[in-house]
Amino acid sequence: MNKKELTKIYRDYNLTDKDVYTDKTRGFTIVSRSGIEKIQFHKNIKVKFDVISKELDNIIIKAKSYTKDNNGNWEEKMETFGSANNKNCIQNFKVEIAEKRALARVIIKTIFLVNTYGEDELKK
Repeated sequence: MNKKELTKIYRDYNLTDKDVYTDKTRGFTIVSRSGIEKIQFHKNIKVKFDVISKELDNIIIKAKSYTKDNNGNWEEKMETFGSANNKNCIQNFKVEIAEKRALARVIIKTIFLVNTYGEDELKK
């Protein structure tokens, strides 16, 4: 993401350096949990979660985002998944991690950010 795009995101969603930062080593932008929630609030994005897999060591949660159309009706915008398993998560609370990852992914996709990840996607 270039500096102009990043500046626009900061301004549009009232974000701070604690909400969004660039990983210069890996070359992508990271949005923290607080940044995800600010974007969700400012864009009035509703999210619905469905548990796809709830095996002890493999949790998969589907997230769907909804925004209002010009007539005020809710319409589905995006769908994506978040997972937590023994290979990508060392935490014991895998359901919560999968949910946080799914939320971050669906919000980022809903506002069409590219080369951007939620902070929770990068943590084990």
